[in-house]
Amino acid sequence: MKRLIITAVAASLLAGTALSGTAMAQPRHDDRHDRYEQQRAYEKGRRDQARYERKEDRREYRRWAKGQRLDARYRADSYYVKDYRRHGLRQPPRGYRWQRVNDQYVLAAIATGLIASVIIANN
Repeated sequence: MKRLIITAVAASLLAGTALSGTAMAQPRHDDRHDRYEQQRAYEKGRRDQARYERKEDRREYRRWAKGQRLDARYRADSYYVKDYRRHGLRQPPRGYRWQRVNDQYVLAAIATGLIASVIIANN
């Protein structure tokens, strides 16, 4: 009798473990697929960022021409060229000053920003 009870308890424990193992088993998760998707998302983000940066660069760069108005942000003192002779520029007339914007020297009116001359920098 004792042997029968021990056998029944052991069988129930084994059956319970087998059942709980299958009941708790989850579908196998493919880590390679996740890594692939993460890599694709990362590369797409990099491409989008690069496209945005190129677009920003295109928008920022501008060829200035005589008769245009220099934007107010480029009329700040940080763009002002004080030592114009060192850069090979002539003395600006009264009411004008040289501004360096990107790779261009722009002679613009101080009050209005009207451009009188543009010279491409050679450096």
